[in-house]
Amino acid sequence: MFVSWPLLVLLGFGVFCVGTVVGSFLNVCIYRIPWQKSVIWPASHCPRCLNPIGASDNIPIVGWLALRGECRSCGLPIAARYPLIEALVGLLFLGLYVVDVILAEREGWGQIPVSSLATLAYHCLLVALLVAATFIDYDLLIIPDEVTVTGMVLGVGLGAAFPWIRPEPSTAATFGAGLWVGVLGLLIGGGLTASIRSSFSFLLRREAMGFGDVTLMAMIGAFLGWRAAILTFFLFPFFGLAHAAWKLAKYIGKRLAGAQSSSADREIPAGPYISMAAVFLLFSWRWLWPLWAKNLFDTFYALFWWSLGVDVGPMF
Repeated sequence: MFVSWPLLVLLGFGVFCVGTVVGSFLNVCIYRIPWQKSVIWPASHCPRCLNPIGASDNIPIVGWLALRGECRSCGLPIAARYPLIEALVGLLFLGLYVVDVILAEREGWGQIPVSSLATLAYHCLLVALLVAATFIDYDLLIIPDEVTVTGMVLGVGLGAAFPWIRPEPSTAATFGAGLWVGVLGLLIGGGLTASIRSSFSFLLRREAMGFGDVTLMAMIGAFLGWRAAILTFFLFPFFGLAHAAWKLAKYIGKRLAGAQSSSADREIPAGPYISMAAVFLLFSWRWLWPLWAKNLFDTFYALFWWSLGVDVGPMF
């Protein structure tokens, strides 16, 4: 597909708008899925007066600004979080558009391969699932199976139907190979997290991670392959350092003041930071893999060869 720079800009604006619409739908999912409510019916409405939100008032970001953050019928304040999530998803989609389309390799000037647009859609789907998991986990310390199991099925299925769509070196040439990559990523992503969860739960004598974190990592592995899943798992604690430091300071402050602390003072949702690490890899993989990660996994293969006498490279 041949495009000019003005058309690229227009297409980018369209991607942002689509992202805000998806963000609006995710707001519904984040609120309703944990309570086992339909995300389709009934239509969005005010929780106080129960009046449905009109189509013009439901336009992402713009509708909230036009209403000045209040219900048109009863004046109930509407949290600013809703337009912020819409804007966040729009910006994430726009960033993926830059990475997957603008910076993608082209056959010639102005040429956009259809494969780049397919990759963009694939990554946007993963980001939408991660955003839903992030805010549900942050609110309620749970990650529903409706998000992660659905993501596993989509990651494995789409990766098999379009085996070239995953990032290098998890691309494949056939349906069967694409299916294997997805299943292997699911098993390693979920298995690694489950083993660490069990080990730390045994040592700490309490649950160290929720099982939703296991299924979230399995979903990431299904979408991106086992290498990206492993890197996601070992990178996510760095994204949670600030939150952990704040929790620790708050806990120490309570102990010094003689105030009663609760389990909530020690609990940190891992889902948001796993999602942040996965999104970071989505944006940086094009450069991270050849410049650093490839050498890391080559060393991993060499260690297996040296310690076990097994060349795991061809197996994975």
